[in-house]
Amino acid sequence: GFDDIPDEEKIKIARDFIMAAPPGEFKEVVNDVRVLLSNDTLLTKASSCFHDYATEQFTTVSVAGEDCLVTKAGSLDGAKSFYEPKNSRSFTYNYLKNEASNVEDVPRDNAAEGWRSAVEKELVGYLTEVYPNHVTGVFGKVTDGEVILDICIEDHQYNPNNFWNGKWRSSWQVSCSTDGGFGKITGTIKVQVHYYEDGNVQLISSKDESDSVQMTDAAEGAKNIVEFIKKEKSTDCDSALIPLLR
Repeated sequence: GFDDIPDEEKIKIARDFIMAAPPGEFKEVVNDVRVLLSNDTLLTKASSCFHDYATEQFTTVSVAGEDCLVTKAGSLDGAKSFYEPKNSRSFTYNYLKNEASNVEDVPRDNAAEGWRSAVEKELVGYLTEVYPNHVTGVFGKVTDGEVILDICIEDHQYNPNNFWNGKWRSSWQVSCSTDGGFGKITGTIKVQVHYYEDGNVQLISSKDESDSVQMTDAAEGAKNIVEFIKKEKSTDCDSALIPLLR
């Protein structure tokens, strides 16, 4: 039986269960895993995957009253410390309580801010129309004369009373010279739906995209980036979830 399995194998099984937790059901799965293990020391070791799960899912958390995303792009230490780019704040994240603490203002990368804020502003109108409950994080930095933008978008609908939960998310990375010109954009769109009335079914769909975009300046670049995202969103990848989000 399970008790005869070596501890390292139990930890691996526990991590696999946690990483497969459907949207909105992380805490419930962790509780089930805790019962399965019956050993909090093993659960603590398995919890090393919490960071990977939360950042992969673009988990939302309230930071000083404003919804923000937990993302790899915003991870400051690979553990519990994260960056929120809109207001340039750091925070400590509690995975099980889904709470942010130790919120502090931190300096921005001002060299990238013009590009970053232009994309953030351009996204608002489009996302408000298509995903009313969206949460977005736009991160920017300049490295070796190149602007790097990470764009993270999430929207979800959790409806446990009707036995389903769903999440749409996309991530995009844009790189271009600080002097402008053509930039490269790569991204992934992911849809995940869990239906568990009279059964247990998960739909997981993803699509990767890449192209070049004209970025003569921040305003034009932001417009072209959002147009590309808008075009790529209009795919079959969305069809399973978009009706649920409205």
